[in-house]
Amino acid sequence: MKTTLTGEVVAQAMRERHGRISGWEQLTEGEVSQAFAFRADGRDLVARVGPRREGFDKDAWAARRMPKPDVPVPEVLEVGELDEGVYCCVSERMGGVHLETYEEARELAPAVRAVIDAIAAADLSASEGFGSFDPETEHGPHAIWAGHLRSLLPETWDDLDGEADTALAEDLTAIAIGTAEALPATRRLVHGDLNPRNFTVEGGRVVGVFDWEAAVVGDPVWEVARYLLWAPMLPSTRAQAEYDLDRLSAEPGIAERMRSLVIVNGLWALDFYRRQGRTDAMELMLNRVHGFREDPPDLVEGRDGYWMRLLKPGTRRTA
Repeated sequence: MKTTLTGEVVAQAMRERHGRISGWEQLTEGEVSQAFAFRADGRDLVARVGPRREGFDKDAWAARRMPKPDVPVPEVLEVGELDEGVYCCVSERMGGVHLETYEEARELAPAVRAVIDAIAAADLSASEGFGSFDPETEHGPHAIWAGHLRSLLPETWDDLDGEADTALAEDLTAIAIGTAEALPATRRLVHGDLNPRNFTVEGGRVVGVFDWEAAVVGDPVWEVARYLLWAPMLPSTRAQAEYDLDRLSAEPGIAERMRSLVIVNGLWALDFYRRQGRTDAMELMLNRVHGFREDPPDLVEGRDGYWMRLLKPGTRRTA
């Protein structure tokens, strides 16, 4: 669950660590963390507060590991515990702005793709395994990529609202994992959530890349699948999805590979919303993934009718 500390509590913790601070400002929050900007020691900084340390440790790892300027990750000054079960990451504040519109995202799509490719080019030869890796060793906990995908999903969908929804989730789980087990192993570094809120742009280039908690070792198409999942709902994400689908469309076997990863992303989101009791978001995600029961066309044909399909609320097919 997201932390709910007041801004003054966090500001006092920053004073204790950094002395005099100024320019205190609450920033847009993520799904599980709070964020604040401030100035201390002559630097513009950001303090993020959340219930897990693992993601912040990955941020510090990325700041050390990623090549600059190709992947501009902010320097991490500290990661520590503010209170029992509450952790904080203090990093430099990067410049630039977030993408907001389809037109902006379409113009910047090649620059975002260049960052994704630079991340995927990281040398992982000294480590092994797939999935959410240990930042100290870079080893992943799963012997195969499909093992990581299965770990993202619950053991059962029995508590969904109705037999039809349960059957839908179970069918899609079987399709996605079955397909993934047959795919060739691709072991590359993936940011995992490079949505428009997790990077900033300026002057036609990406100038900041944030929030590495979802970083994994595995198939770099995972990033495209996340864009594609949210494309019908988020115009800026759709622009990147369209750019990447055009780029990948001729790759052999890409439609089944993409289908598997979109399904897992959708079911992963469904389970997250289920645990939070967010019924409207659950319905949205069930609406989005239901059509992936069907065999996919290629990435160009039927793009709107299959890959980016979203029905109006209340019209989702469940049978």
